[in-house]
Amino acid sequence: MFLQYQHKTLCIGLLCLLSSHAYTAETLETIEVEGSKELNAQIESKTTEQLQQQAKGDTLGDYLQQQPNVDSASYGPGVGRPVVRGMSGYRVKILQNDSEINDLSAMSQDHAVGVMPKASERIELLKGPASIIYGASAGGTIKVIHGTQNQFPEKGLKGKIETEVGSNNDLTHLGAEVSGTSETLTFGLSAHQIETQDYTDGQGQVIQDSDVLTEQARIFAGWRYRPSGKVIVSYAQLNKDYGIPNETNQPTRIDMQRDHYSLHLSETELFSHIDKLNFDFSYSDYLHNETEGQSIDGLFGQKNLQASLSADYFVNDWLGKVQLGFKKNDLKVCHEHGACKEFTSASRSGNEKNLGASIEQYLNDSGLPYSHGHPMPDTQTETWMVGVNAEKPLESLGNSAFFSLGAHIEMRNLMADPSNIQETWVVPSRVDANFYKEETEFAGSLSAGLKHLIGERLQSDINLSYLERLPSVDELYWNGFHHATDSYIFGNRYLKKERSVNLDWDLLLEGQLSDWRISAYGYYFWDYIYQDPMYDSVGNPVIDPFHLSDVWQTQQTDAIFTGVSFRNDWRITQWQQRPLTWSNQFEASLAQQSNGENLPRTAPYNYLSELSYQAQDWSTKLTINYVFAANTVAKNESETDGYTLLSIYSDWKPKNTKGDWTLWLKGENLLDEYAQNHLSFLKGTAPLMGRSLRAGVKWTY
Repeated sequence: MFLQYQHKTLCIGLLCLLSSHAYTAETLETIEVEGSKELNAQIESKTTEQLQQQAKGDTLGDYLQQQPNVDSASYGPGVGRPVVRGMSGYRVKILQNDSEINDLSAMSQDHAVGVMPKASERIELLKGPASIIYGASAGGTIKVIHGTQNQFPEKGLKGKIETEVGSNNDLTHLGAEVSGTSETLTFGLSAHQIETQDYTDGQGQVIQDSDVLTEQARIFAGWRYRPSGKVIVSYAQLNKDYGIPNETNQPTRIDMQRDHYSLHLSETELFSHIDKLNFDFSYSDYLHNETEGQSIDGLFGQKNLQASLSADYFVNDWLGKVQLGFKKNDLKVCHEHGACKEFTSASRSGNEKNLGASIEQYLNDSGLPYSHGHPMPDTQTETWMVGVNAEKPLESLGNSAFFSLGAHIEMRNLMADPSNIQETWVVPSRVDANFYKEETEFAGSLSAGLKHLIGERLQSDINLSYLERLPSVDELYWNGFHHATDSYIFGNRYLKKERSVNLDWDLLLEGQLSDWRISAYGYYFWDYIYQDPMYDSVGNPVIDPFHLSDVWQTQQTDAIFTGVSFRNDWRITQWQQRPLTWSNQFEASLAQQSNGENLPRTAPYNYLSELSYQAQDWSTKLTINYVFAANTVAKNESETDGYTLLSIYSDWKPKNTKGDWTLWLKGENLLDEYAQNHLSFLKGTAPLMGRSLRAGVKWTY
């Protein structure tokens, strides 16, 4: 009934948007802005429309996968969290505008990112001092930007209606947006729905439980109460229901909902040396359940409150931003066969000897504290943060060099409440008196960057960072079975703070006919946190006693990550005064422990070649992506074969006085090749999609 209600709500919203064009008095003039080639290695920004042209699916990872040194940890078409320069999980921070997205995608790869990239305006990748202001993320920060969330749209009435269909998985998409803005007021709403069925791989096999339904609706309103001040409020709801194509006997599904409320207040011209003062407040309520068959075996809930005060400042020749933030996070997890319809507290008999009896028994028998109860305690974290960055020109090098600095300090108070865990599965004080003890921890990070313009055509950008990351609550406390991944996972309550030194270097050379970009990175970690399967003394996998599944452990090691990418854009000829461009991109990475052993799930080498042409009202591009065999693997990790993906994209924008039309056609994996994503835990049961065609129409006014 809940999904039926959501379908009705979405349809009503779409009908309202479609009918709104009847009130349009005039068609707004379209302004085309051509991006600069100038390199800013700290911030890379692309419009969602640009990224959608090469996206092989609808996840955030799909949208960013063809960017240099970015991969997607695919878990079927419903899930794809970006992996940036070998960094995954909590080492890549994902923001919606300036607020961290409240979801559980970093906890486990089967959890979807709580955002619909198709509904955004643009997506940015940040690193170095530009990223560190938001936190210590070795892979940097990804900002999914909705332009109307923090600023007024252009004056007048405007909107967008788009639809899309696809073969292979019977894709359908319908979306619409509308906004109206005057001198002092703005109002808008949007709604999108994407639905797919089970897809077919390159061998013609139907991948069961790979269907996805994604719905998002959003409404916002703003008031410019004076020329230099405005306030904008918004509400968005995201629903996602998707299957997990794993090896369990019954269908495994995840049904998630995220409600997000935000308030943005900004002022200019308040103080000297401050260009802009912003206050942001947001509250998110996230809930998802995991079902096996008709049984709700897992329930995950997270409530997140965030507040920040930031200022864009200038002092002498320094420009930058300072941000003060507070975040409160409440996380609850239930994993019990058919008994996770709601979060509850477990009963207690008062018998002290019974507390943790099963944990102790397994610890004595096997040396491992197996638990069949809820896998972790309810946790509450309160985090205070201060971030700052600044940039200035280096006068000694004229106006051709810019120096930047960034710093971030956070204090986290972590409280764990095991009252949700069944009596016999609680870790008793006689085993570890400090297991659930309240803790306050600190982390500090620094970053410095240098951008140097060497002559008229060469530019160098280098960033050096020292980062400290506190272990997440699930890395510390998780102890139990995870149905979606069909594995038993041990966290580690005794994890140390993860520390790293990160060096990034980018070089851009602009020629008359050809542009080159070279990027390289090298990261050294102390106490790098990762998960690895457990094996006994004779090399056999350790199996848990409850589900007879593989056991994974969370551990730490010193580690080294290195990588390089090359990109060349060659304008090989002119046709009708427009260039025909041939682009070639190669990227390679390596991840090892300090003892030389490989770390698991390292992205294989990747080569992309693309031929593109953009005329006045149409464009086309042909892309060949060759992914090398993954044979640099960790101990006991299986290799993955290489594959070639052939894709084509074309669009046509006919001239029309009543709005702007775009008609497009895209073909993916045209060779129908069988392929597996080496980064995926489910590479065997969820291979990549076979040949597919997608077509769409978009109308903006």
